[in-house]
Amino acid sequence: MHIFNQGKYKNLHAQTEGELEAVRQTVLSDQDFYPTYHLAPKTGLFNDPNGLIFDGEKYHIFAQWFPYDAIHGMKHWAHFITKDFQTFDRGDLLIPDELFESHGCYSGGAILWEDQIVAFYTGNTRRPSDNARIPHQNIAIFDKSGKLLEKRCIIDKAPEGYTEHVRDPKPYVTKEGKIRFVLGAQRENLTGTCLVYEMDNLQDTPRLIGELLVQDFNNEHVFMWECPDLFQLGGKDCFVWSPQGKLREANRFQNNYHATYALGKLTDNVLVAESIEELDYGFDFYAPQTVQNSDRILFGWVGLPDLTYPTDEFKWHSMLTMPRQISVENGAIKQRPIVKTSTLQAVELSGEIANLDTSYLQIQVENQPLDLTFFGQLQLSYANGKVTLDRSQTEQTDWMLKFDSVRHCEVEKLERIDIYFDRSVVEIFLNGGEKVMTSRFFIRQRKNSVTASRPMTAKIAQVMPIHLLDI
Repeated sequence: MHIFNQGKYKNLHAQTEGELEAVRQTVLSDQDFYPTYHLAPKTGLFNDPNGLIFDGEKYHIFAQWFPYDAIHGMKHWAHFITKDFQTFDRGDLLIPDELFESHGCYSGGAILWEDQIVAFYTGNTRRPSDNARIPHQNIAIFDKSGKLLEKRCIIDKAPEGYTEHVRDPKPYVTKEGKIRFVLGAQRENLTGTCLVYEMDNLQDTPRLIGELLVQDFNNEHVFMWECPDLFQLGGKDCFVWSPQGKLREANRFQNNYHATYALGKLTDNVLVAESIEELDYGFDFYAPQTVQNSDRILFGWVGLPDLTYPTDEFKWHSMLTMPRQISVENGAIKQRPIVKTSTLQAVELSGEIANLDTSYLQIQVENQPLDLTFFGQLQLSYANGKVTLDRSQTEQTDWMLKFDSVRHCEVEKLERIDIYFDRSVVEIFLNGGEKVMTSRFFIRQRKNSVTASRPMTAKIAQVMPIHLLDI
């Protein structure tokens, strides 16, 4: 075990007495933004969901975490364990304290192997002589109670033909009982791709099989594929990944980085896609991952690389989405949140509504134009086959403003909107999850009110807060 303490590359073993408690008190001073039913950091910064797996009784949810501040410092893995997504216990952390992870534990996934949880992840390291990044692909083995048993390196460098940007292994077990993992990569010509490795068992040396090709995906300008995830869904092969570098468009790929999926048939590492789509059209969604051994439950990071948020002043940053059940319907992925609410009640969309900022709203639009304003500042509208979310009247940092204040989502015929507010985040599901818009918004001392462009009766329910044990 090593104690690393070089600027932002500081692991938990280097904390001083009372240091994290002081940060925690700053987080607790946030009276406006911290969520009630989303997994968020006790201190510091969350980003990618990692190592998501169902062990037969419990779900293990890991997340990238820098404990000390709202910055992208040395990545640890926070570890939550739950049976129902309502009450969460804590498992052992993945703390970067070995030389093969000297600058952080980057993203990855997990499998069950011989009744143990095996997390695959990238160890970020820097060569002392020239500070060059040397990626290591590692495994960490946990028992089902969440106790860390061992960790070790299985690949200690990038393969020939690829740069230092090789990361985010997501493993799965083949029908033949072999271990495979997909790995995000950048070629030496600075284009993004995905590598496929295979192992006979955990003692085996991983063998590079080749690249995964997604037919008909426009990879122009894309310099990196992050967070790949390959699985079967609804009788089809599904590949989820986060390409970096795609040019922004008016109604698609509107953020600085994106999360996409391809659905089709995989043969010899070539995915012939029937559909290629974004998973989310909001301001803040990235690095999604599905839960291994589940009926495909998905989490995403409510955030994006490079962004800052008003919560940074309170020394916390970002959260995970609600868990979403995904399925294939009409040739595309549908997403439905897994959430517990009170009984739905009718409500007029006019004036003040108690506890609106932690509520679920179900609105029947019936394909008619509609303009809604929430909390006096957050605007949602629908007209001519397009849903628009406008946060220009809300508080934004310079980095948020850099990528504009409006997001659009094309929907041919909008019948229903399901909206989940949680203080500074909103997850909007269109037509029962046909399209989704996940976004942060920041309104201090907001008034729980709504106005509508036409008389509207909706249904509302309170979303039950989650409970974190010993956290």
